[in-house]
Amino acid sequence: MTSLPESLRDAVRGLYAPLIELRHTLHACPETAFEENRTAEHIAGWLEQHGVAFTRGHARGTGIVGCIEGAAGGPTVALRADMDALDIREETGLPYASTNDGRMHACGHDGHVTILCGAAAALAAHRDHLRGTVRLIFQPAEEGNAGGRHVVEEGLLAGVDAAFALHNWPTHPVGTMAVADGVAMASADVFNITVSGRGGHAADPAPGVDPILAAAHVVTALQSIVARDLDPWDAGVVSVTRFHGGTASNIIPDTVELQGTFRALRPETRDLLRGRIEAVSTHTAAAFGAGTEVRFGSAGYPPLCNDARMSAFARDVARDCFGAEAVVPVPHPHMTAEDFAFYLEAVPGAFLFLGNGRADGGPSPGLHTATYDFNDAAIPLGVTWMASLALRFADGTD
Repeated sequence: MTSLPESLRDAVRGLYAPLIELRHTLHACPETAFEENRTAEHIAGWLEQHGVAFTRGHARGTGIVGCIEGAAGGPTVALRADMDALDIREETGLPYASTNDGRMHACGHDGHVTILCGAAAALAAHRDHLRGTVRLIFQPAEEGNAGGRHVVEEGLLAGVDAAFALHNWPTHPVGTMAVADGVAMASADVFNITVSGRGGHAADPAPGVDPILAAAHVVTALQSIVARDLDPWDAGVVSVTRFHGGTASNIIPDTVELQGTFRALRPETRDLLRGRIEAVSTHTAAAFGAGTEVRFGSAGYPPLCNDARMSAFARDVARDCFGAEAVVPVPHPHMTAEDFAFYLEAVPGAFLFLGNGRADGGPSPGLHTATYDFNDAAIPLGVTWMASLALRFADGTD
């Protein structure tokens, strides 16, 4: 493996202050799926400033794809950052806290964008070291809206030999990088169940069919799927997260709405869970005289599976950048999901976890919470890894 140019490390150090400023600017203007217009403007401005060619209007409009070309004939590597925020009201009290009430960067995507912008600037300054092409994908709508699927469907990975991404991880201390071989994250799907009965007066329930009672039994029965239909060595989750029905204490409603998610580490398990959710819901409700309509969301995510060769390459680069002791294994796959899984179905690659917690290992606010904030100390680590990864892959030293 070729050595990392010391000038690259110097470039990253020189970028640190403006990157922190960029990250705080992005944090203050969080935008959700396919509405990342101001975010895209900031990215475009940064790329223009550093002489990186790019195109806009991707992945339903807000995505940006940059391109840094080195010597002709080399491989093409894609680096990806997700752009979107969450519908959460921020409670950090930071001077750069969200100015969009009810939305915040509670998953650290502001940090991901900042890291990829930093890698773009560092790589643009080292084109003479680049023997291939780096494609920089700033992707909208990771949070449940399958922006990654749009990237693949629009052909933005055409000609790409490998793709890499990272996610900040507050349970690992800053200064570390965690790598999983094979399956790293679960699939994710949404189900919606309408339980239909026959409403009436709560004081006289016999003439009707109580959908609340039927739905309560459906919720309980769904918990048997993982316990009794899955092999003990397999992994899956079925969670009901919403139960809505009724308008008053003395009225039995006609319908109840249930919503939830199911997760799996294998496509076969994902299919099994889907089938059992439909069957268990239908037959359990029928036992109480109620009907059901089971619907599944169209934006489900497949399991995220790292390519063995690419995860080994990404791990070696991280070890060379930060030291062997800083690179740790992932003890088991996470049951959270990531739409970078769509990329890895299309091309080989790897997805890594960048330590973003306190340096002393103490507790940090969790992802998707109102008090979360990306740890700026992780920015130069992420930039160094992404830039050196691209240089070495394009150099043919994978």
